[in-house]
Amino acid sequence: MARLPLVERGDIPEELQYVWDRTATGGSPPNIFRTMGNNAELWRSYLRLGNGLWAQCGLDLPTRELAILRTAILHHSIYEWHQHVRIGRQAGLSDERILALHQWRTSGAFSEGEQAMLAYIDAVSASEHPPQEIHDALAKHFPASTVVGINLLTGFYGMTAKFLGAMEVETEEPFIGWQLNGAS
Repeated sequence: MARLPLVERGDIPEELQYVWDRTATGGSPPNIFRTMGNNAELWRSYLRLGNGLWAQCGLDLPTRELAILRTAILHHSIYEWHQHVRIGRQAGLSDERILALHQWRTSGAFSEGEQAMLAYIDAVSASEHPPQEIHDALAKHFPASTVVGINLLTGFYGMTAKFLGAMEVETEEPFIGWQLNGAS
């Protein structure tokens, strides 16, 4: 059960109700945003940072979603996984590639560059000091600007996972499942 109330549009200061309007799909924003709406100014700032990372991380949409989904796995974030499976599918990821993220090292589903990125995400999620060889492998496949983007994207979604878990934010519909065998 959620630890904070899900705000309604009228709960948000009038000058920030545009944030609600821009994120509302099907009438209301997703539960993550309705929870963040308890501090509407920070919600707006979170969205600005997230939008900047999405647009400027240097990854194409499917690769960006692979990074986010791997981060969700590492942080055991049900909500993040649930939401980004849908977004990943919209970006062109197959269910096979999404599921392969669980055992990416042995799956054979990922390019050399994607494997370097996934190794880096695993390492930076485990420690703020990933091994030099992991960094070097990533830098072999991506320019410095994208290395920065991958690092910040991983940190952003790690932070998001911690927020979702600490606030016990529930998915809007039944959980799709870690093996995509739930509702879709």
